Amino acid sequence: MVKIKQAATLLALSLLPLFGLANAASPVVSVKSELAAPIMLVDSEDKNYLKVSLTGFNLDSQRRSPINLALVIDRSTSMSGDRIEKAREAAILAVNMLTPTDTLSVVAYDNSAEVIIPATKVSNKPALIASIQRHIRPQGMTALFAGVSKGIGQVDKHLNQEQVNRIILLSDGQANTGPTSIGELAELARIAAKKGIAITTIGLGDDYNEDLMTTIAGYSDGNHAFVANSADLETAFTKEFQDVMSVVAQDVVVQIKTGDRVKPVRLLGRDGEISGNVVNVKLNQLYSNQEKYVLLEVMPEKGTDNQQKNLADVNVSYLNLSSKRQDRVNERVTVSYSRSAAKVSDAVQQEVLAESEIQKTALANDEAIRLIDAGRKDEAKKVLESNASKLSGLSFSSPAAEKKVRESTEKQRRLAEDIDSKEAATYRKELKEQNYSVKQQQK
Repeated sequence: MVKIKQAATLLALSLLPLFGLANAASPVVSVKSELAAPIMLVDSEDKNYLKVSLTGFNLDSQRRSPINLALVIDRSTSMSGDRIEKAREAAILAVNMLTPTDTLSVVAYDNSAEVIIPATKVSNKPALIASIQRHIRPQGMTALFAGVSKGIGQVDKHLNQEQVNRIILLSDGQANTGPTSIGELAELARIAAKKGIAITTIGLGDDYNEDLMTTIAGYSDGNHAFVANSADLETAFTKEFQDVMSVVAQDVVVQIKTGDRVKPVRLLGRDGEISGNVVNVKLNQLYSNQEKYVLLEVMPEKGTDNQQKNLADVNVSYLNLSSKRQDRVNERVTVSYSRSAAKVSDAVQQEVLAESEIQKTALANDEAIRLIDAGRKDEAKKVLESNASKLSGLSFSSPAAEKKVRESTEKQRRLAEDIDSKEAATYRKELKEQNYSVKQQQK
């Protein structure tokens, strides 16, 4: 308990609540649109990659936004013992990290869902902690749908786009009462996303449904964490609060309109909508000093030597939590053409190319998961080994690009090595978590 209080105190002191915000010199999100190959060979039919990166501005530690948080905690029978104890401690850690300007609600679910702390300002911490200790006790089944639904309802009571609206969902088992399908839970996540509520999912142990939990997180642009041992719950909660307390922008929309003869092929990583030559991607939030990006594979039209053509118009909008204003950024992306292969090679944006290759490994890893589920583990291992081999064969003069690829290569190698030595359930969850992290650029 002392350790938890110390962690909470340190984080609370470093990230105090926001009182007076708007000023004329409010910082803005850095937006950068660039092509992997800004110069292409004449008459080339090669694909290209457009990266729209958004980097959150530095957040003054005394100017964070208020938080509207619901903890949705599994208290089914499977949580008995150390798991329920650590879940209580993690919830208490959350209370200690928050301040009187923040709003907290706690929902516990078993056969049904119970609101044990209705949405309230975090002013009387001893009373909140006592309620958590009294009510989070193991019993019954896993009504996950009811828990999430009540969590959304509690956050919705104090919903405000100028604060950080978040649900943290903890579960160690399968949803087994009430609506249980991925489609039904995904619809709840969509409802949360439309309201501007992100749902972070934390899966504990080897028995929860990682496909369900990553789907819930993905639709609402939340984080996902696999916690193999309950002793590590405190670390997962602390990491999540570092994100929650560093949100600088919300309601982010990236729209890309490609030229009439430029074909948007697919999004790599984040999901979005492609309709004709218009691509729309929504992000729930951006964090201080962290980069999030949209990566679009495109097929440019052909060009002649020394010609320059418009490839796409990029429009970004977001709510700036520092200025409390809706900021907009518009950029035009052009592509040039040359007969010189050397000129084309010299112009390559290596970091964009590196990100495209890393995202392709995530798509291949999805195929590895399907092969594992089909009982074809040897084929899945070959996919993972092939990923590592492809990445290791890449070389970049850019230190940043080289570092990203090397780190990704090592992760792929470990995945290929671990497939034979780890328990199947644990391994699949680790692979799913890593893949989600890559696609969502989760830090």
